[in-house]
Amino acid sequence: MLVVVLALLTLALPLFLYGTFYVARGILRGLRSSTWRETSGVIKLSKLEQYYRGKDLAKEILMLSYHYTVDGEVREGNRVSFHSFAWFFGNLKKLEAKYPQDREVIVYYDPLAPENAVLEKGMARMDIVLLCVLALIDAGILLIWIPPVPILMLLGSALILFLIFLFRELKQLHAHTI
Repeated sequence: MLVVVLALLTLALPLFLYGTFYVARGILRGLRSSTWRETSGVIKLSKLEQYYRGKDLAKEILMLSYHYTVDGEVREGNRVSFHSFAWFFGNLKKLEAKYPQDREVIVYYDPLAPENAVLEKGMARMDIVLLCVLALIDAGILLIWIPPVPILMLLGSALILFLIFLFRELKQLHAHTI
């Protein structure tokens, strides 16, 4: 039984590592988006798709798209925000109600790459909590197979790298606001 549990945890490790990377990337992108420019836009599609397995709800997906104009060119976007926590655990019905079809909205776009746009800029504090939880799960699984010292060194190095990127983004944000 213990061997099966260890095997399942080992097989789950890449999934948890990817989740950790995905959330960390979302945090950094969210920080960058807080300096993006804004323009007006219109929600063109807002529909909650529900997929069932038998009588049970298996999955919900929010189909959302909006049009916005940058430098006279009409563009299309579909990202609400970089908040990972909201997509993993949030209420998609609330998002659908917040962004109904044909509603005029403010769209935030990257001035260096206007095709990158969101409806809500910045990052969510809950994403930091989610990142910490995923990192602890990753560390716990890794500790099964690797002695603690190399794991702590690896996690310390990853934390230092993440903090370097985080502080670099914060420094750039501070420079843009002054």
